[in-house]
Amino acid sequence: MTDLREHNIDEDFFGARLDRWISHFFSKISHNNLEKLLRKGIIRVNGKKVKSNFRLNEGDILTLPDFLDELTTSSINNARIPGAANFIKKITIFQNNEILILNKPFGLAVQGGTGIESHIDGYLQSAFFNSDFSPRLVHRLDKETSGVLVVALTRKMAVHLSSLFKERKVNKTYWAITDGSPAINKGDINFDIKVGENNDNIDALTRYYKILNLNNKISWIAFRPVTGRTHQIRQHASMSSFPIVGDKKYGRHTKEGLMFKKLHLHSQSVDFMNVNGDILHFEASLPKHMEETWKKYNLPLSPNIEGF
Repeated sequence: MTDLREHNIDEDFFGARLDRWISHFFSKISHNNLEKLLRKGIIRVNGKKVKSNFRLNEGDILTLPDFLDELTTSSINNARIPGAANFIKKITIFQNNEILILNKPFGLAVQGGTGIESHIDGYLQSAFFNSDFSPRLVHRLDKETSGVLVVALTRKMAVHLSSLFKERKVNKTYWAITDGSPAINKGDINFDIKVGENNDNIDALTRYYKILNLNNKISWIAFRPVTGRTHQIRQHASMSSFPIVGDKKYGRHTKEGLMFKKLHLHSQSVDFMNVNGDILHFEASLPKHMEETWKKYNLPLSPNIEGF
């Protein structure tokens, strides 16, 4: 016989769907298994069988099987991340019913992993806990890369955006400060790069445009990755002898490079076609450490990169 346990609903979760509540605390359970437990009445609300879209409310009591504890990802008694909604609002560039555009801060991971407790995805799931659809990340940025991050708020938009990224129909422009300068002002970098735990070589293509030489050692360059490989821009810049300053993994320890303690790589803008055919364009302001560099060298925020 299955051992059962009762749980009261914290006020933070009033109005949330039952399946969202369960997936929040037991994220390893599959949708099919959850539906099976509900159909069999092993999971109940107020002693009654309910469907996965049941809305929880004050006074509701959940009855869950003890074996779900093995799938726990966070304590049931823990409320959502404090201030998550305000944090997401603070970094929001644009939002409508279908998409959310964020300015990801420097140093914050996009998703969780080993040793990563704080990440954008966690804030999103907490901030949109009562929504019918979980916000879905459709691309990634490195932890130390700041800037435009696109999030889908509907299943239809998630499918649309995922298709655009897969088909390389999203135009992404990054700004970077580099230790060194390309011999040619604009061009393509198409070296194979290493990805994955086995360091497998894989093809990659990045377009670049030298905007300005800050001095005879440091340059401001715009990058547009055509492919979307992990650390692609950082590896390509390093392999081309103008690594991004502040890059502890792929940078070099020159006097000029060591002047910059943090990675200077920013997802400055994104362009893509909306479901209705309109072209959408979004820009993200610089993080504090790059803003200070821009002020130090008196750099413009709207450079002329015509022809790139």
